[in-house]
Parts: sequence; structure tokens; C-alpha cells
Amino acid sequence: MNIFKFKYKKTRRLFKLTILGSILFILVLIALLIIAKIYVPTELIKNFEIKEFLDVYNYIGLFLITFLGGTILPLGSPAAVSAAGFLGMAEIPVIIVAATGFTVGVLVNYCLAYKLGANYAKKKISPEIYEDVVLWWNKWGVLLVVVFALFPVLPFDLIALVCGVFRFNLVYFILINFFSNLLNSYIFLYLGTQASLWIGLI
Repeated sequence: MNIFKFKYKKTRRLFKLTILGSILFILVLIALLIIAKIYVPTELIKNFEIKEFLDVYNYIGLFLITFLGGTILPLGSPAAVSAAGFLGMAEIPVIIVAATGFTVGVLVNYCLAYKLGANYAKKKISPEIYEDVVLWWNKWGVLLVVVFALFPVLPFDLIALVCGVFRFNLVYFILINFFSNLLNSYIFLYLGTQASLWIGLI
């Protein structure tokens, strides 16, 4: 089943850049972890100032970062949740706060498109990309929302805008996003925790 058939090169380019950017981001993090494991003393990492920052701002900061991840910083949410796991923050609160923050963030895009309509969405993502996403929406509907919500490497802001334009059921939109983000947050938190255990931080 091929959901993503691109009518325009601009859309294909956006998806390629988004996915390649995500892969590059992950590779850089892995390289940094290996360097930290080999060259950086554990005590130095434990005294890193970001831990003090999180002790003060922890869940407020996590909410703000994941909120921005749902609006303008796609990789912000996974990175923040992984960092929370890496630094040993409590599992359940992190997962709930992160899922809530990201869901509220994508809800902003939904509401703006709901209120301002197709012209706003076209200006924000370009008419070509908008047309491609609408074609997918017309073919797959709610399945498209689920797929984009479950895979953080996909630019969910596109789907949020189309959902708003087409008045997709708000309750379904929130539930799909929240529960998908609970799952994603758990996965990224687990990865961050395992990375921290590997280099001996926690």
C-alpha cells in the first residue's frame, strides 16, 4: 500500500529533507553518545548544567519544548523526551507532559486552519504541498492522521492543517494525537534512559 504518491516535486523534496534530517539528527546523537562514552568522564557529565536547569524548570520546560515540537520544531519533542530519559526524570510525568505538550502544539495548527481556511494552509505550506496532502486525505482520511501521528519523522503539521481545513472531528483528532504521542514519548524516554545507562550517567 503506497499512501504517499507525490504529484509535485516540492512535496517529494520536503519529505526527503524531513526524513533525511531526522536520520542525520539521530546519527549525530549516536556519535555524541559514543564520544561521551569513550572520552568524557562520567562525573563531568553528571555535573553538566542542564541537569540543574531541568531540576528548576523540568516539566514546564518539557511542556514548552514539546509544544513547540507540535508547531514549529518537529524534532524538538523526541529530543526533549529522550533528554528527559537520559537525565533520569520520572517516567510517567514525562510521558504525560510530553504527550500533552505536543498534542496542544499540533492543535494550534488545526485551529488556525479551521478558523482561517484553505488559503491560510496554502500560504503556510505552499499550494503544491497542500494539494498533494489533500489528495492523500481524500484517499485515506483518518488512516493518514494515524500514520503521521505514529511516525515522528513525518511532518505532522501538514496533516494538522488539512484536518482543520476539512473540519475533521476535533475529539478524534485530539485522541489520535494524544495516544500516539503517549506511545512515542514512552519509546523516546526508554531510548534516552538506555543511552544514559550505557554511558553510566544513571
